[in-house]
Amino acid sequence: MTTAAWTAPVDWTDGLGLARVLHGAGPVVALWRDGAANARLALVDGQVFEDLPALLEAAGGDLSAIEAGALIDAPDHRLLSPVGRPGKVICIGQNYLTHVREGGRDAGPAHPDLFPKWHTSLAAPFADVALPPESDQIDYESELAVVIGTRARRIALDDAESVVFGYTAANDVSVRDFQFHTTQRVAGKAWDGLTPLGPVVVPAARLGGVRPDLAIRGTLDGEVLQDDRTSQLLFGVPELLAYITTVMTLEPGDVILTGTPAGVGFVREPKVLLRHGCEFEVRIEGIGALRNRFVDEKTG
Repeated sequence: MTTAAWTAPVDWTDGLGLARVLHGAGPVVALWRDGAANARLALVDGQVFEDLPALLEAAGGDLSAIEAGALIDAPDHRLLSPVGRPGKVICIGQNYLTHVREGGRDAGPAHPDLFPKWHTSLAAPFADVALPPESDQIDYESELAVVIGTRARRIALDDAESVVFGYTAANDVSVRDFQFHTTQRVAGKAWDGLTPLGPVVVPAARLGGVRPDLAIRGTLDGEVLQDDRTSQLLFGVPELLAYITTVMTLEPGDVILTGTPAGVGFVREPKVLLRHGCEFEVRIEGIGALRNRFVDEKTG
């Protein structure tokens, strides 16, 4: 059970949310809007925070506890993953029917298909992302990511709204040959630095609550390859939370990647995979876009 709300009325304008910005000697959480060059420090009781989990813990489920502080510079190249060290990054496979079918199956799984990542997997929303030399089968996956606001266990469907702080965008970049080395896909999914996240976590109350109906689009070098709506999730946010919190406790700042729609490169003929110099953008309605150039990793 949980008593937090995250739905208290707050004068946060459209698109405004929480980002992490490299400022001075280190990162700070700031109030930022997609495309802005400036941000304001995000404060709770006058305190500045380096990462989102601590800020959400301090806010205690009350959006109105988060206040705007001093103005700081926030150009794209200073933005970091909005959550730096989430306690858990939980990913969902096979969660759009169109994606299930493009993989050759007729129906999705009977239960949410879970797999983990770790904080070392995350990358900044506008950073160059290194393609590992061990594979030439690296694929993109546009996804809506849920950021948990409140510690919760065994959550009922009707209580999901009290658990979710907000949403951001993710690219669940997948190393396909490693993914299929065994029946467990972690080796292809949890690669260091291959999961861009961001740019901003927008409160769920601004985006339709726990059943958002948002356009999600993935674009490679200007060509739209994925185009769907988050309302088409097979397991919606409440169902995911109910299932996951049956198994484990969710904590402030935990991240759930909800799955990708159809259009991934690995099942196309010919395959469309990430190569040196290409740029992939994930854009979600009401949140904005993360945009990453992929470059060969420098080794040795």
